[in-house]
Amino acid sequence: MAAGCAGVSSSKLGIAFACVIGAGIASVIGGLFIIFVPVRDNRFLAASLAFAAGVMLYISFVDIYAGKAVGHFSEAGYADSYAFTYATICFFCGFPISWILDKIADRLSGGSHDFPACPSSAAAPPPPPSLEKAKPNHEAADSTVDIGLSATQRATTDLESGCSESSGLQRTAEQVDGAAVKDIRSRKLVHLGILAAMAVALHNMPEGLVTFVGYMDSSISGITTAVAIAIHNIPEGMVIASAVYFGTGLRWRAILWATLAALTEPLGGLIGLAVVCGGSMTPTVFGILFGLVAGIMTYISIKELLPGARNFDPEDKVTTAFLASGMIVMACSLVAIVYSSPPEAAEEALPSALAPLAPSPMSPLAP
Repeated sequence: MAAGCAGVSSSKLGIAFACVIGAGIASVIGGLFIIFVPVRDNRFLAASLAFAAGVMLYISFVDIYAGKAVGHFSEAGYADSYAFTYATICFFCGFPISWILDKIADRLSGGSHDFPACPSSAAAPPPPPSLEKAKPNHEAADSTVDIGLSATQRATTDLESGCSESSGLQRTAEQVDGAAVKDIRSRKLVHLGILAAMAVALHNMPEGLVTFVGYMDSSISGITTAVAIAIHNIPEGMVIASAVYFGTGLRWRAILWATLAALTEPLGGLIGLAVVCGGSMTPTVFGILFGLVAGIMTYISIKELLPGARNFDPEDKVTTAFLASGMIVMACSLVAIVYSSPPEAAEEALPSALAPLAPSPMSPLAP
């Protein structure tokens, strides 16, 4: 498309921005969903973390890495082998960037903390103090031992119950105070929410750019891209808001972080406006951006989302199922793009490996 905005109608620019903003608002809608969910439902939190991990892993590997990153390097004129190699390098360069984001999230959330782990079944609880102070008197000793054993059994029962119901976030009073456990979990969740928000923000910016430029080039392509982006922005907003909400108990703060992550979508649209009106952004730059984003999202899914889900669901009652569900949702969105778009738009939206699956035109294209 020729550079410059001369001849481009204001209505077309407005609709292009509307597509970008609509895709971004989907993250806020996902964040608003937490208002209707019980605050202390650990299985819901595990399910939302696992679902978001499925969404992020699938879209990172299949769409962003194998599709957009490799595809843009190929579009830049590189041979397929070089395009794949450069995309792979960018993908793994996203890991150290994620590590830096992790440290930034540590500071913003008040320090990094791991979820308290459940003790192993082989570990015996510490002997109660009453046993150490038992007197030689037979009756007194028996009474003290009975009390000590009862206390130990109760502590062990409470600990096992806490591990099964609260994913290892409760320990015996001798190990850690209940308020301290709650504080550790809260900080960890806030840390996770902030880290996810930063990753989604980085992910949304190039998406906003692609949506805007795509609509300016083809209205159907831009709209279908915006719809697909909105579909996967909803669960991303859910995981940001739910993590912050479960950590702080404050709805406004949860919605705030989901909104901040969404704001980079229209910012990407503004960059797209600059690209359309004032110059161009090369396919190589797009390839680098998408490769880095895929690596960042994969790192966060593996290091933060999945371990967090398993901590809240140690018996795996919902984690694996919702991980697969997240992947299925994203797979369905790609399939929907294939069957709802014209052949040209479908081939652009699909990963290069899946492009042959796009519907063939009824008649050959004109030369």
